[in-house]
Amino acid sequence: MRLPRKHEQTQACRPQDPGRQASSARPRRGGPRSLTAAALAAAFLTSGAAPALAQHAQPAPGAGAPARVHQAALPSSTVERAISAAESKKGTPYGWGGTGPDSFDCSGLVQWSFGQAGVSLPRIAHDQVREGTRVSYSDARRGDILYWADGGGYAYHVAIYLGGGRMIDAPKSGDQVRERDVNRYNLAGAVRL
Repeated sequence: MRLPRKHEQTQACRPQDPGRQASSARPRRGGPRSLTAAALAAAFLTSGAAPALAQHAQPAPGAGAPARVHQAALPSSTVERAISAAESKKGTPYGWGGTGPDSFDCSGLVQWSFGQAGVSLPRIAHDQVREGTRVSYSDARRGDILYWADGGGYAYHVAIYLGGGRMIDAPKSGDQVRERDVNRYNLAGAVRL
């Protein structure tokens, strides 16, 4: 069972050091203890024990997990309210674990901005990218959440896509919320809510 992390304790939103969050936040893989819930449920079912466990088994991330929470794309008016909220915070300092309104980290800005438009999102960058439908950057639309991931697919940074190769985000310590060109280094794609 994986417990939720609190306020990006693992140094999210630090594209210059993407491996740091991923290595400290994920359980180690491999070895006899790395069975997923689905694999454990399958083992119980084939042994004839505890068939009720199969009802509670969750597929491993990326292996058939639900692709979206929302049933339809957000209306453009909601997207524009979220973007306006983010733009109203330009110049606000980056603050690790910041959820606003006086400081933000990357996922704090995304969560706060969409919250102002009535959309509830999880706190952590990696959890936010699980909330919608993943699309490639080439198919990204205004208001999609862009995300950057390490080699293992763990999302460590998010931003709101503005269109035309521009985004708004809270980049890193010592910086501030700002609009800038999309940084394509380690860009994994986009998520449409």
